[in-house]
Amino acid sequence: METEKIGAYKSQDKKYAFDFIFEGEIRFGPTYYKIKLNGQLIANRIFGLEFKWHPNSTFLALQEWLTIDYQKGPITALTLIDLEKGKFARISTADKGFIKPIKFNNDIIIFEKEYLANGKIVEYEIKFNEIKNWE
Repeated sequence: METEKIGAYKSQDKKYAFDFIFEGEIRFGPTYYKIKLNGQLIANRIFGLEFKWHPNSTFLALQEWLTIDYQKGPITALTLIDLEKGKFARISTADKGFIKPIKFNNDIIIFEKEYLANGKIVEYEIKFNEIKNWE
């Protein structure tokens, strides 16, 4: 069976691109994917379809899934990739909810957390210089 590929999503400057590669589906829920960034598979991580490119193509924000366990989840994180340095930072998590990157505004990323059980959606923002856990 061939792996289903969705993409290629290119940055505004066409310097970076990634593909979603179908990995599985949660029971009664959404699908999740592996990602190939510039041809390299991001190992040991899975993602939802939500993403945003920084307007000057320096960052990629993704919805990372931290569990696919139906009982525990969803637990998702907003993961930011510094494309120039090749570093990752998990900057916020949503327990029993979904994170969605909304937009970049200069040196800020704006995102929302959606909790389906109670229908609550909350918007957040974080400045890049406040992110300390790059790896």
